Amino acid sequence: MRKFEGVYPAMVTPLNKNLKIDEKGLRYEVDYLIGNRVHGLVALGSSGEFPYLTLDEKKRVIDIVVGQANGRVPVIVGTSSMGTEEVILLSRYAKDRGADGLMINLPIYYPLTDDDVFNHYQAISKAVDLPILLYDLPYFTHLEMSPELISRLSYIKNVVGIKETGPVEKAEEILKMKKKEPFYVFTGVSFILLQVLKIGGAGVICPIPCIVPRDIVSIYESFKARQVKRASQLQEKIYALVSVVALPVQSSAVKEAMRQLGHPIHPYVKRPLPQITEAQKDIVRKSLMDLGAIKGEG
Repeated sequence: MRKFEGVYPAMVTPLNKNLKIDEKGLRYEVDYLIGNRVHGLVALGSSGEFPYLTLDEKKRVIDIVVGQANGRVPVIVGTSSMGTEEVILLSRYAKDRGADGLMINLPIYYPLTDDDVFNHYQAISKAVDLPILLYDLPYFTHLEMSPELISRLSYIKNVVGIKETGPVEKAEEILKMKKKEPFYVFTGVSFILLQVLKIGGAGVICPIPCIVPRDIVSIYESFKARQVKRASQLQEKIYALVSVVALPVQSSAVKEAMRQLGHPIHPYVKRPLPQITEAQKDIVRKSLMDLGAIKGEG
Protein backbone atom coordinates (compact mmCIF):
# COMPACT_ATOMS: atom_id res chain seq x y z
CA MET A 1 0.00 0.00 0.00
CA ARG A 2 1.28 3.46 -0.92
CA LYS A 3 1.72 6.04 1.83
CA PHE A 4 -0.79 8.87 1.75
CA GLU A 5 0.94 12.07 2.86
CA GLY A 6 1.48 15.56 1.50
CA VAL A 7 -0.45 17.76 -0.90
CA TYR A 8 -3.26 16.09 -2.84
CA PRO A 9 -5.17 18.57 -5.03
CA ALA A 10 -8.91 17.93 -5.12
CA MET A 11 -9.09 18.13 -8.90
CA VAL A 12 -11.72 19.99 -10.85
CA THR A 13 -13.38 18.22 -13.76
CA PRO A 14 -12.88 20.43 -16.84
CA LEU A 15 -15.96 20.72 -19.05
CA ASN A 16 -16.53 22.17 -22.53
CA LYS A 17 -19.32 24.58 -23.47
CA ASN A 18 -21.66 21.63 -24.02
CA LEU A 19 -21.02 20.60 -20.39
CA LYS A 20 -19.27 17.41 -21.46
CA ILE A 21 -15.92 16.31 -20.07
CA ASP A 22 -13.04 18.23 -21.64
CA GLU A 23 -10.67 15.29 -21.93
CA LYS A 24 -7.76 17.37 -23.21
CA GLY A 25 -8.19 19.81 -20.33
CA LEU A 26 -8.32 16.97 -17.81
CA ARG A 27 -5.11 15.42 -19.13
CA TYR A 28 -3.48 18.86 -19.01
CA GLU A 29 -4.59 19.28 -15.39
CA VAL A 30 -3.00 15.97 -14.38
CA ASP A 31 0.32 16.84 -16.01
CA TYR A 32 0.28 20.42 -14.69
CA LEU A 33 -0.26 19.32 -11.10
CA ILE A 34 2.29 16.51 -11.18
CA GLY A 35 4.75 18.88 -12.85
CA ASN A 36 4.38 21.15 -9.83
CA ARG A 37 5.46 18.37 -7.44
CA VAL A 38 2.15 17.50 -5.78
CA HIS A 39 2.31 14.27 -3.81
CA GLY A 40 -0.90 12.74 -5.15
CA LEU A 41 -4.19 13.46 -6.90
CA VAL A 42 -7.82 13.19 -5.85
CA ALA A 43 -10.37 12.86 -8.65
CA LEU A 44 -14.16 13.07 -8.32
CA GLY A 45 -14.29 14.90 -5.02
CA SER A 46 -16.70 17.75 -4.34
CA SER A 47 -14.72 20.17 -6.51
CA GLY A 48 -14.82 17.49 -9.21
CA GLU A 49 -18.64 17.83 -9.20
CA PHE A 50 -19.15 14.11 -8.57
CA PRO A 51 -22.87 14.41 -7.61
CA TYR A 52 -23.69 15.77 -11.07
CA LEU A 53 -21.67 13.49 -13.33
CA THR A 54 -23.25 10.40 -14.85
CA LEU A 55 -21.80 7.02 -14.01
CA ASP A 56 -20.26 6.80 -17.50
CA GLU A 57 -18.68 10.24 -17.05
CA LYS A 58 -17.22 9.24 -13.70
CA LYS A 59 -15.71 6.15 -15.29
CA ARG A 60 -14.20 8.26 -18.04
CA VAL A 61 -12.65 10.63 -15.49
CA ILE A 62 -11.12 7.63 -13.70
CA ASP A 63 -9.74 6.26 -16.97
CA ILE A 64 -8.12 9.58 -17.89
CA VAL A 65 -6.71 10.58 -14.50
CA VAL A 66 -5.29 7.16 -13.61
CA GLY A 67 -3.97 6.62 -17.13
CA GLN A 68 -2.41 10.07 -17.45
CA ALA A 69 -0.83 9.89 -14.00
CA ASN A 70 0.67 6.56 -15.07
CA GLY A 71 1.95 5.73 -11.58
CA ARG A 72 3.87 8.98 -11.13
CA VAL A 73 1.87 9.83 -7.99
CA PRO A 74 -0.88 8.01 -6.09
CA VAL A 75 -4.39 8.60 -7.39
CA ILE A 76 -7.31 8.56 -4.96
CA VAL A 77 -10.76 8.37 -6.52
CA GLY A 78 -13.92 9.72 -4.94
CA THR A 79 -16.54 7.00 -5.36
CA SER A 80 -19.27 8.54 -3.22
CA SER A 81 -22.89 7.94 -4.16
CA MET A 82 -26.30 7.81 -2.50
CA GLY A 83 -26.38 4.02 -2.25
CA THR A 84 -23.86 1.45 -1.05
CA GLU A 85 -24.23 -0.71 -4.17
CA GLU A 86 -23.31 2.09 -6.55
CA VAL A 87 -20.31 3.04 -4.40
CA ILE A 88 -19.11 -0.56 -4.62
CA LEU A 89 -19.68 -0.64 -8.38
CA LEU A 90 -17.63 2.50 -9.00
CA SER A 91 -14.99 1.49 -6.43
CA ARG A 92 -14.45 -1.82 -8.20
CA TYR A 93 -14.09 0.05 -11.47
CA ALA A 94 -11.49 2.37 -9.93
CA LYS A 95 -9.54 -0.59 -8.56
CA ASP A 96 -9.61 -2.37 -11.92
CA ARG A 97 -8.27 0.76 -13.62
CA GLY A 98 -5.36 1.05 -11.18
CA ALA A 99 -6.47 3.62 -8.60
CA ASP A 100 -4.42 3.65 -5.39
CA GLY A 101 -7.23 4.47 -3.00
CA LEU A 102 -10.81 5.61 -2.50
CA MET A 103 -12.32 8.65 -0.79
CA ILE A 104 -15.93 8.20 0.27
CA ASN A 105 -18.43 10.47 1.97
CA LEU A 106 -22.13 10.01 2.63
CA PRO A 107 -24.52 12.08 0.49
CA ILE A 108 -27.57 11.81 2.72
CA TYR A 109 -31.27 11.59 1.88
CA TYR A 110 -32.72 9.57 4.75
CA PRO A 111 -31.27 10.05 8.24
CA LEU A 112 -28.63 7.46 9.14
CA THR A 113 -27.49 6.17 12.50
CA ASP A 114 -23.86 5.53 13.39
CA ASP A 115 -24.52 1.82 12.85
CA ASP A 116 -25.84 2.54 9.35
CA VAL A 117 -22.70 4.53 8.54
CA PHE A 118 -20.48 1.77 9.92
CA ASN A 119 -22.30 -0.89 7.90
CA HIS A 120 -21.95 1.23 4.74
CA TYR A 121 -18.16 1.50 5.00
CA GLN A 122 -17.75 -2.08 6.16
CA ALA A 123 -19.67 -3.38 3.14
CA ILE A 124 -17.48 -1.35 0.79
CA SER A 125 -14.31 -2.55 2.49
CA LYS A 126 -15.39 -6.18 2.19
CA ALA A 127 -16.26 -5.75 -1.49
CA VAL A 128 -13.22 -3.78 -2.67
CA ASP A 129 -9.68 -4.31 -1.41
CA LEU A 130 -8.37 -0.75 -1.68
CA PRO A 131 -7.39 1.79 0.99
CA ILE A 132 -10.33 4.02 1.95
CA LEU A 133 -10.24 7.60 3.19
CA LEU A 134 -13.35 8.70 5.05
CA TYR A 135 -14.65 12.12 4.03
CA ASP A 136 -16.26 14.22 6.74
CA LEU A 137 -18.18 17.02 5.00
CA PRO A 138 -21.22 17.90 7.14
CA TYR A 139 -21.88 21.21 5.34
CA PHE A 140 -22.96 19.22 2.26
CA THR A 141 -23.91 15.81 3.65
CA HIS A 142 -25.76 17.05 6.75
CA LEU A 143 -24.13 14.27 8.73
CA GLU A 144 -21.15 15.02 10.93
CA MET A 145 -18.95 12.12 11.92
CA SER A 146 -18.14 12.34 15.61
CA PRO A 147 -14.61 11.50 16.76
CA GLU A 148 -16.09 8.42 18.43
CA LEU A 149 -17.61 7.24 15.15
CA ILE A 150 -14.38 7.97 13.27
CA SER A 151 -12.47 5.92 15.85
CA ARG A 152 -14.87 3.02 15.32
CA LEU A 153 -14.67 3.30 11.54
CA SER A 154 -10.86 3.35 11.66
CA TYR A 155 -10.87 -0.31 12.67
CA ILE A 156 -12.58 -1.40 9.47
CA LYS A 157 -10.02 -3.36 7.47
CA ASN A 158 -9.32 -0.97 4.57
CA VAL A 159 -10.06 2.36 6.25
CA VAL A 160 -6.71 4.17 6.48
CA GLY A 161 -7.56 7.81 7.09
CA ILE A 162 -9.90 10.75 6.70
CA LYS A 163 -10.32 14.04 4.93
CA GLU A 164 -11.60 16.29 7.72
CA THR A 165 -13.13 19.59 6.62
CA GLY A 166 -13.69 20.88 10.15
CA PRO A 167 -11.48 23.12 12.28
CA VAL A 168 -8.00 22.33 13.59
CA GLU A 169 -9.50 21.39 16.94
CA LYS A 170 -11.48 18.52 15.45
CA ALA A 171 -8.47 17.26 13.50
CA GLU A 172 -6.51 17.32 16.75
CA GLU A 173 -9.23 15.37 18.53
CA ILE A 174 -9.18 12.73 15.79
CA LEU A 175 -5.40 12.47 15.98
CA LYS A 176 -5.53 11.94 19.76
CA MET A 177 -8.27 9.32 19.76
CA LYS A 178 -7.78 5.59 19.85
CA LYS A 179 -7.54 4.33 16.29
CA LYS A 180 -5.91 1.78 14.07
CA GLU A 181 -2.52 2.82 12.70
CA PRO A 182 -1.58 4.06 10.20
CA PHE A 183 -4.46 6.52 10.06
CA TYR A 184 -3.83 9.54 7.86
CA VAL A 185 -5.64 12.74 8.85
CA PHE A 186 -5.85 15.22 5.98
CA THR A 187 -7.33 18.67 6.33
CA GLY A 188 -9.70 19.80 3.61
CA VAL A 189 -8.63 23.42 4.06
CA SER A 190 -5.27 24.68 2.74
CA PHE A 191 -5.51 27.78 4.93
CA ILE A 192 -4.95 25.66 8.07
CA LEU A 193 -2.46 23.19 6.56
CA LEU A 194 0.46 24.32 8.71
CA GLN A 195 -1.52 24.08 11.94
CA VAL A 196 -2.68 20.56 11.04
CA LEU A 197 0.87 19.50 10.17
CA LYS A 198 2.07 20.80 13.54
CA ILE A 199 -0.31 18.46 15.38
CA GLY A 200 0.67 15.43 13.31
CA GLY A 201 -1.66 15.63 10.31
CA ALA A 202 -0.76 13.98 7.02
CA GLY A 203 -1.38 16.85 4.63
CA VAL A 204 -4.18 18.48 2.66
CA ILE A 205 -6.83 17.45 0.13
CA CYS A 206 -8.22 20.70 -1.25
CA PRO A 207 -8.91 22.50 -4.57
CA ILE A 208 -6.62 25.45 -3.71
CA PRO A 209 -3.53 23.50 -4.93
CA CYS A 210 -5.16 23.48 -8.38
CA ILE A 211 -4.60 27.24 -8.39
CA VAL A 212 -1.25 27.54 -6.58
CA PRO A 213 0.25 24.04 -6.37
CA ARG A 214 3.83 25.16 -5.77
CA ASP A 215 2.86 27.42 -2.88
CA ILE A 216 0.92 24.68 -1.11
CA VAL A 217 3.64 22.10 -1.75
CA SER A 218 6.19 24.58 -0.40
CA ILE A 219 4.22 24.96 2.85
CA TYR A 220 4.40 21.20 3.32
CA GLU A 221 8.04 20.87 2.29
CA SER A 222 9.14 23.85 4.39
CA PHE A 223 7.48 22.35 7.45
CA LYS A 224 9.13 18.99 6.83
CA ALA A 225 12.49 20.78 6.50
CA ARG A 226 11.78 22.51 9.85
CA GLN A 227 11.54 25.89 8.13
CA VAL A 228 8.38 26.80 10.02
CA LYS A 229 8.75 30.55 9.56
CA ARG A 230 8.86 30.16 5.79
CA ALA A 231 5.88 27.78 5.90
CA SER A 232 3.95 30.35 7.93
CA GLN A 233 4.77 33.13 5.45
CA LEU A 234 3.61 30.99 2.54
CA GLN A 235 0.37 30.10 4.28
CA GLU A 236 -0.30 33.76 5.07
CA LYS A 237 0.25 34.57 1.40
CA ILE A 238 -2.49 32.21 0.19
CA TYR A 239 -5.11 33.85 2.44
CA ALA A 240 -5.70 36.11 -0.58
CA LEU A 241 -7.62 33.19 -2.10
CA VAL A 242 -10.21 32.93 0.68
CA SER A 243 -12.71 34.91 -1.42
CA VAL A 244 -12.36 32.42 -4.27
CA VAL A 245 -13.35 29.36 -2.26
CA ALA A 246 -16.07 31.36 -0.47
CA LEU A 247 -18.01 31.82 -3.71
CA PRO A 248 -21.26 29.79 -3.90
CA VAL A 249 -19.98 27.32 -6.52
CA GLN A 250 -16.40 26.61 -5.51
CA SER A 251 -15.57 24.42 -8.51
CA SER A 252 -16.47 27.13 -11.05
CA ALA A 253 -14.43 29.68 -9.07
CA VAL A 254 -11.38 27.40 -9.04
CA LYS A 255 -11.75 26.72 -12.76
CA GLU A 256 -12.06 30.45 -13.45
CA ALA A 257 -8.93 31.13 -11.40
CA MET A 258 -7.06 28.53 -13.44
CA ARG A 259 -8.37 30.10 -16.67
CA GLN A 260 -7.25 33.58 -15.60
CA LEU A 261 -3.81 32.18 -14.82
CA GLY A 262 -3.54 31.02 -18.43
CA HIS A 263 -4.46 27.35 -18.16
CA PRO A 264 -6.72 25.80 -20.83
CA ILE A 265 -9.57 25.26 -18.36
CA HIS A 266 -13.07 26.74 -18.75
CA PRO A 267 -15.29 27.62 -15.76
CA TYR A 268 -18.32 25.64 -16.96
CA VAL A 269 -20.05 23.48 -14.33
CA LYS A 270 -22.68 20.74 -14.48
CA ARG A 271 -26.36 21.56 -14.16
CA PRO A 272 -28.19 22.27 -11.92
CA LEU A 273 -25.19 24.28 -10.62
CA PRO A 274 -25.30 27.92 -11.82
CA GLN A 275 -22.60 29.12 -14.18
CA ILE A 276 -20.17 31.72 -12.84
CA THR A 277 -21.27 35.35 -13.19
CA GLU A 278 -19.22 38.31 -14.39
CA ALA A 279 -19.29 39.74 -10.86
CA GLN A 280 -17.89 36.49 -9.49
CA LYS A 281 -15.18 36.48 -12.16
CA ASP A 282 -14.19 39.93 -10.92
CA ILE A 283 -13.89 38.58 -7.36
CA VAL A 284 -11.60 35.83 -8.63
CA ARG A 285 -9.54 38.37 -10.57
CA LYS A 286 -9.13 40.62 -7.54
CA SER A 287 -8.05 37.67 -5.38
CA LEU A 288 -5.42 36.66 -7.91
CA MET A 289 -4.19 40.24 -8.10
CA ASP A 290 -3.99 40.43 -4.30
CA LEU A 291 -2.00 37.21 -4.40
CA GLY A 292 0.38 38.75 -6.94
CA ALA A 293 -0.37 36.00 -9.45
CA ILE A 294 -1.69 38.30 -12.17
CA LYS A 295 -1.51 41.98 -13.04
CA GLY A 296 -4.36 43.96 -14.55
CA GLU A 297 -6.98 42.09 -16.53
CA GLY A 298 -7.10 38.25 -16.34
